[in-house]
Amino acid sequence: MTDTDTMRDPVCGMDVSPVTSVTSTEYDGTTYHFCSEDCYHTFSENPAQYASA
Repeated sequence: MTDTDTMRDPVCGMDVSPVTSVTSTEYDGTTYHFCSEDCYHTFSENPAQYASA
């Protein structure tokens, strides 16, 4: 993966680079990357709500 590859933050929808994302977590076999600690914490409170987004 390169710096130009992006993934969508499941909480806010922002495109983030997995290489430079603030944090990431794995849920149900998928790795999610986040633009901020706030998005990470929101996801962590109810991952099922955002994992299907």
